[in-house]
Amino acid sequence: MEREERWRILRQIANASPYYQHCGMELLEMGEGTSRFRLPVKDELKNLYGVLHGGVLMALLDSTCSLAVGSLLEDGESMVTLDIRVNLISNVREGILIGEGVAIHKGRTTAVARGEIREETGKLIACGMTTNFIKPLDAQILGQAGVPPESPPR
Repeated sequence: MEREERWRILRQIANASPYYQHCGMELLEMGEGTSRFRLPVKDELKNLYGVLHGGVLMALLDSTCSLAVGSLLEDGESMVTLDIRVNLISNVREGILIGEGVAIHKGRTTAVARGEIREETGKLIACGMTTNFIKPLDAQILGQAGVPPESPPR
């Protein structure tokens, strides 16, 4: 399967995620070792101080980094996050956030990526890194996402 087709299927799987839909998170694009997400700040995602909860920022950063790594996976591979390090730089109360991830290493069993979350104005909100474990593709996940077995993203 061509990489562009894999990326299309991965976008489909990611954007169908109940968590992504709940948060309003959307995978806009992915390329060779990169990803770009969009997240609108919604009241139900804010903490008691009226700012976006840090856990939502962490989830967005995890997704940006993980899907950047995901764009490099070979046939029969998938991955999960082993470790995440997040620096929360600034609070945000409203607007649209853009998360961008870049894979900086992909080996046989692990990968490392870095990411940033910014307001649309370019103001840095959070940054961080992930370490991912590369593992065999789990066909059950594909089935739950509605991807036919004959067209898995490899």
